[in-house]
Amino acid sequence: MHLLFGACAEGRDQLIPAFGMAAMTSSLSQTTEEQLLTPTTLVMGVGNLLLGDDGAGIRAIERLAERDLPNNVNVIDAGTPGWGLPAWFDGQKKVIIIDAVHMGATPGAWKRFNPEAVRLFASGEVFSLHEPGLANGLALAEALGNLPEEIVIYGIEPDQCEIAQGLSPAIQQALDPLIEEIYAEIWNG
Repeated sequence: MHLLFGACAEGRDQLIPAFGMAAMTSSLSQTTEEQLLTPTTLVMGVGNLLLGDDGAGIRAIERLAERDLPNNVNVIDAGTPGWGLPAWFDGQKKVIIIDAVHMGATPGAWKRFNPEAVRLFASGEVFSLHEPGLANGLALAEALGNLPEEIVIYGIEPDQCEIAQGLSPAIQQALDPLIEEIYAEIWNG
């Protein structure tokens, strides 16, 4: 959620992100040479497991990773990538990002966005260097010439974003239908 609208920002200054550039480098180094040479789809779970429903994207990719996926699909826990977001795009044909997003909807509701919608929603928002949003990360990737051909964002409305481990019941119920939708998109193109 921090990537899109800065939601669930309460308490974030008190936490040290569990994932940073070291974790990113470690994850990328496990990519096989064949995967680097083959156009791939990257599914990124984004969030902070210590902030309740902000961990929805990470829990979603954990469940998705248990499924039978095409060989050209990589599923990763991106944590809170901030300005490091463009680094994940290297060599990717399609990127699917799953994150908690305040959309003013009922907790557990989810929506599929494209980057243009994210830029539109984020216009007028103020972002600090410490907590860049998804619009900022996409703009940086574009400036670096590092955008994949296709980017899809799945946002899920959180119920609670306080310091807590575990998802609210509304998010737990919504994850299976969300994962089914993403799974179908992976297999159908």
